[in-house]
This record gives sequence, C-alpha cells and structure tokens, in this order.
Amino acid sequence: MMTLESLKRQQEELLAMSEVKELVGPKRFRLRSTFLVALAIFVCANAFLSFFMPIPFDIYKFNYRGWSWWTFNALREEKQVSNVVLLGSSTMVSALAGCDANYLQKGLDLTRHHHSRYLEDRLKKNIAGDIDIFSLAAPGQMPSDAYITLKAMVASATRPDVVIYGVAPRDFIDSTLSAPGDTDAFKYLTRIVNIDDVAARVFRSPFSKLDWFLQRAVYFYGYALDLRLSFLEGTDSVLNVVLPRPWTSTPFTWWDRQRLIPTYLPAEIHPEAIMAGPIDRKTADEKFTDNTLEYLQRYKNPDPHTYKTQTYFLSQLAQFCHKERIELIIVNMPITLENIRLLKPGGYIGYLQGLKEFAMKHDLSFFDLNDFGRYHKNDYHDSVHLNAFGGTKFFDDLADVVVKDKRLNTIVAMSAEHLAKHRQIAGKHSEKTY
Repeated sequence: MMTLESLKRQQEELLAMSEVKELVGPKRFRLRSTFLVALAIFVCANAFLSFFMPIPFDIYKFNYRGWSWWTFNALREEKQVSNVVLLGSSTMVSALAGCDANYLQKGLDLTRHHHSRYLEDRLKKNIAGDIDIFSLAAPGQMPSDAYITLKAMVASATRPDVVIYGVAPRDFIDSTLSAPGDTDAFKYLTRIVNIDDVAARVFRSPFSKLDWFLQRAVYFYGYALDLRLSFLEGTDSVLNVVLPRPWTSTPFTWWDRQRLIPTYLPAEIHPEAIMAGPIDRKTADEKFTDNTLEYLQRYKNPDPHTYKTQTYFLSQLAQFCHKERIELIIVNMPITLENIRLLKPGGYIGYLQGLKEFAMKHDLSFFDLNDFGRYHKNDYHDSVHLNAFGGTKFFDDLADVVVKDKRLNTIVAMSAEHLAKHRQIAGKHSEKTY
C-alpha cells in the first residue's frame, strides 16, 4: 500500500513533468519557426541575387595566379587582335620559349611572353600582311583544356582566324589526371565561360557533380570565392591602415613562401619564376634530362574513359572552330623514339591513325611533324620537350607546311591582309582623336 508520503512525492513528480512539457513545447516550436523563417529568407535572397545579380564581381579575379590567369590577363591588357593562335601542352610551350629566346637573344619571362615572334616573322617572309600569333599553350594542357581556353578567348578577347593545335600521346592518356575539371585551366576558366553543355563529361565522381550542381543552383555557394575575395580585400585595406606593415630591409616575398611552404598553391607562378634564356649548342647538349620515370608513370595505366573523354573534347574543339569560322590545324608534335617505346605496343600507331581519321571526319588539316630522321637527341631538353634548336626546326617545319599548302596559305594570307587593313583603319582613327 502506498503511504501518504509516497503519494505526495508522485504527485509532485507528475506536476514537475507537466511544467517541463509546458516549457519545452513552446521552445521547440520557437526553434522550428526560427529555422523556417531563416530558410525562407535564404531562399528569397538566393532567388533575388540569382535573377538580378546586383553585385558586379570581377570574373577574372582568382585566389591564385596560375598559368591561365597570366595568359588571360595578358590578353586583356594588350587589347590587340591576334589572328593566329597556338594551342598545346608543354611540348609547344618549350619549343616556343626556347626558339624565341634564341631568336630575340634575350631572357623571356613566360608569365608575360605569349607571342611566337619567330613563327610570325617566318610566315611574313612568304605571306604579305600582318600576322600576330598569340600562344594559349600551357603546361599539362589536355584537349579539354584547349577547348575551354579557346572558348574563353573568343568570349573575352578576340576571335582568331587560325588555330594551330600541337598534340602528343600524353594529352589523351595521362594517368596522373583523374578528371578534366581538376586542372588549373578548368578551375579558372569556368569563371569566364559556361560549360553546361559539356559538364557531364567534365566531372566523374558523384561529389564533383553535386558540387557543380550546387554552384549553378545556389548563389551564395556559386559565388563563395568572389565573396571571400571581396571580404579579404576589405579586411586587408582596413588592416593596412590600422596595423601597417613594419618597415624591413628583407620583406617576405613569394620566393620565401615557396621555400617555406612548397606545396601551398602549387599551380601559382610569379613574374620571373619561369624564365627562358638564350642558349648555345654545347650548353643545350649538357642540359639533357632523362625523364623516363615520369613518363612511365604517365603512360602506366592508360584509362579508356580518359581517352574517350579527351577525344570528345577534341571533337568539341573542332565543332566550336567550325561554328566560329576558325581554321583548325592539328599538328603531331615531335617526341623521341625512346619516349614512344614507353607506350603500350601499338599505342603510338593507333594514336596517329586516330588523329588522321579524326581530321578526315571533321575536314581538318593534319600534319605529322614527328620526323625521326630530322629530330635527334640534341634537339630535346628531355624525351618529349624540344630545346631552342629543336624548337627552331619545329617552327621552320610548321611555317613550311602552312605556306606550301595552297588552302592554308590562302586562308592565312586573307587573314593577314584583313588584320593589316584593320590596324591601318585603327591607326587613322587614333590619329583623328588626337
């Protein structure tokens, strides 16, 4: 039997529980209503900002200055028309840098040198008019990068009349690349151009696809980098006034940061970080490097998906050029026989045959300039990159095939004549304004 005391205790406990329920119930309701109000405000703000875009962010800003950043900021600063463009990976970059450094007899800062002066002058010997060659080539460039890079140039600067794209086997099967969206070019240039038409081929993992969807659907997520950059700029301007940097005879530079934290922003480069200088034959011969181990890794596990994806982007590049009335020329770059032997049996022959069939299908000009009888070991820095002397040979050969091909000669000549007239009219107009 329950005593009077235990009965009272039970009643007190029930009373306390009812009081807690009365307190917790409204609190839970308040929490839920606050969340719903915050969610509604977020959705409305996101919709408003997405449709009206009241904040004019600079799409050319980025959190680090990689190769693509320097290339496109040079395009914007020059404000001149280039009627011929070069595309390609480091095989093209190396040939151009070494050739021009020896031709101009001066050191070249590759963050600022984006023209092929030797090829320009070489073509002008046989073709009248103005020829301005801008290089969009970049280390590690794949066909996916080449496509978005040319598309970004047309969207932000000028439309060239001719594009010369130098390719090599690595560009289609590099085992060290997981997906097209992982490259420096894609990370930066997707700020400039829309890639919704090819997004399905860019992202392989479900997380990267979800990330891309959220960038397109949620304003605050898509513009998170811009908001962060704006916040950092504002914070820096305030801190520079409140806490000015103390004077020192040895300021901390980009070079110091690279030595201290070499893996931080590895794709970022700095003026004079990548230089090309004149070189003599003896020095060039002594500087040959054996990069067999690097290419064993690159060729180790050729992924059929990567090959199909990069071939798809080569097709997209061809279609884009056709749409924009740009003449696309595909060139097989010189590489050493030793490097080709690192490929799977029949790999190089299949690669060449694929390029020839691709050119026929899309009605493009294709030139195989990898002549083992013409290019020797002393023409290379390593097994794939031409040095200054090999680069000069390459651009001589490239100029010869363009000049000797009647159709290409006519196209380049018409473009050169048109550019000369354009500059003449622009010159007269500038004279009148003064």
